[in-house]
Order: sequence, then C-alpha cells, then structure tokens
Amino acid sequence: MAGVFEVEVDGVEHDHGHGHHDEAQQIDLSQLSAEEKWRLEHARMHAKHKGHEAMHAEMVLILIVTLVIAQLLLVQWKQRHPKSYNLVTLFQMWVVPLYFTTKLHWWRFLATWFIFSAVTALVTFRATRKPLDCTTPRLVYKWFLLLYKMSYTTGIVGYSVVMFTLFGINLIFRNFPLKAVSGQPAHTQWEQWCRRLSNSVTRPSLPPHPIQE
Repeated sequence: MAGVFEVEVDGVEHDHGHGHHDEAQQIDLSQLSAEEKWRLEHARMHAKHKGHEAMHAEMVLILIVTLVIAQLLLVQWKQRHPKSYNLVTLFQMWVVPLYFTTKLHWWRFLATWFIFSAVTALVTFRATRKPLDCTTPRLVYKWFLLLYKMSYTTGIVGYSVVMFTLFGINLIFRNFPLKAVSGQPAHTQWEQWCRRLSNSVTRPSLPPHPIQE
C-alpha cells in the first residue's frame, strides 16, 4: 500500500493526505529507499520539535534550582531537627526498596530485605526490653558491625565491577551485584540504639553482673 508523508518546506508545513490538495507535495514512501525514508522521518522529527530548545533550557534551569533549594532545606532540617530527620529518612530507605523490588520482581533482593528486617526487628526488641539483658549490648554491636562489614565489602566489589565495565572487562561478569542498601539504614539504627543503650546503662535497670564476653 502506497503511503504519503507530511513534510515542511521552507518553514511552511504542507498537509499531505490520500486526497488531492492544490498546495500539497505528496511523497510516495513506497518509492523511496530505506535511507531516504529515515531522512524524511528525521526531518519531520526536527520540524515537530523546532523551537523547543528554549523550553528545554528553562526546564533544566528549574530542575537545578529546585535541587539546590531542596538540598539546603534538607541540610537545615538535619541540623535543626536531627531526630525527625533520621526517623523519616530511615522509614523511606526501608520502604522504598520494598516497593521497587516487589514491582520489578527482584525476589532475591526481596528475600534479603525480609531477612534483614526480621533480624533487625529481633535486635530492636531485645534492645528495648527492661530490665536490659546483659548480652544485649554485645548482640546489638555484633549485628550492626556485621552489616557494616557486609555493606562496605559489597560497595567495594560493586565499585570494582563498575571500573571494570568502564575498561571493557564487563564481559567476564554475567550478573552484576547490586550495592547493598541496608548499610545506611543500619547505620541510622545503630546510632539510635547506641544512644538508647547508653541511657539504659546509667539507670538501675541493668543487672548487677557484668556483660558476658
């Protein structure tokens, strides 16, 4: 089936259809080569988006200004209200990966997220009991130290893979490991439980015998 193309000549757009038009310049696509069809499509795309450069520049400028203002507001929020800042960011970093992994069906990551959440919930439960068990401080320290080491090691491996990719060695790796996102939530929780445990140590709720090694 023969087709016709709508072109713009000398800045004036001409409408081409299957019917006859006095000012129309019909181009039969069936008579053109693949390269000529591509050139016509390219010309139509440029004609369609002509004059949008100024709008794109304004959009980029608005985006940059918004990012700068948002960053300044976040810094002020963190300095003036660190407790609410840590709670909100912790909640976001905990929930956002759950949403995307469920939507994209990343089941292995989702299983890792559930294991991390379950163990952290157990540690949190132990750290909030009164009186405080003598083994709880060591348990909290060992769990978050393990998370720190795992996140640090995974980050180094991920960075190395990215560098290998830049040098073209990525063909060796079939699956690229994702950097663990549990590092920052774990760090925030570690700070909170350290403050809570230090407050508990100064109270008479701690058992009289020392912490077990």
